[in-house]
Parts: sequence; structure tokens; C-alpha cells
Amino acid sequence: MRWEDCIEYKVKKIKPNPEQATSLFHLATRRLESIEKRGDEEFPQLLVESYYEAIKELLSALLALHGYKSYSHECLLSFLSAFYPTTLDSVQMHFLDEMRKLRSDIQYRGREIAEDYLERNLPLIEEILDILLVTVEKELRKKSR
Repeated sequence: MRWEDCIEYKVKKIKPNPEQATSLFHLATRRLESIEKRGDEEFPQLLVESYYEAIKELLSALLALHGYKSYSHECLLSFLSAFYPTTLDSVQMHFLDEMRKLRSDIQYRGREIAEDYLERNLPLIEEILDILLVTVEKELRKKSR
């Protein structure tokens, strides 16, 4: 979905909110710490959901810094493409979109995933998370000056 379409239908313009962005950043980092501590290798679909939620929180933090609230996960990705076009490459963006769909299938349809899904995809998930963590941290520092 194009960002322009999101603005028209699925995103609300709000006052930039660095406090909310900071809270979302901290929530994402706590979620990732929790994943590290508990693992859940036995239930890979729960881990996929948790990783996706951390990504969603980081993207929502960026939106809050820019004064937007999204009612669509797809628009979170559109925002990233529009405002941070060089942050993730096309492979990473495509993977995030596929992860968004997978998380939705898990959450709303109870979809099971392949036992080796995380083994195959964890390096890419961690790479994306690292990039987004650095991006949000950098943006939070800019806004606090």
C-alpha cells in the first residue's frame, strides 16, 4: 500500500509524541529481553508473534516521533518506505511484509509454522531488529536535543 493511501484512510495525523515513542522503544526492548530469557523454541509461532510485535512497536515509535498514528500494520511498512527509504533493503522489506501476513495468520487463524522457520529466518529477523533499534534510538536522540 502506498503511504499516500495510508494517509487518506488508515493513518491519523497527531502531535509528535516523543514520550510515547520512548515508551514504545522501551516496550520493544523489554519484549526482546523476554524472548532471550524464555526462548520458546518449542512454540515457534509464539516467538514469531513476539518478534513481529517488537518490530511493530519500533515502527510505531517512529510514527509517533513524526506525529502519526497508524490503524494498519501495512501502513507501518509504508511509512518506513516513505520516510526511511534506505533503512531496509527490498529483501528485508519483503520479508517484513511476509512476516506481517504470517503473524496475522497465526493470531487470527491459529496457523502453525514449520519447525525450522526460525532457524532459517532468525538471522534476517535479528538483522532487521538491529537496524530498527539503531534507527529509533538515533531518532529519539535527535528529538531530545
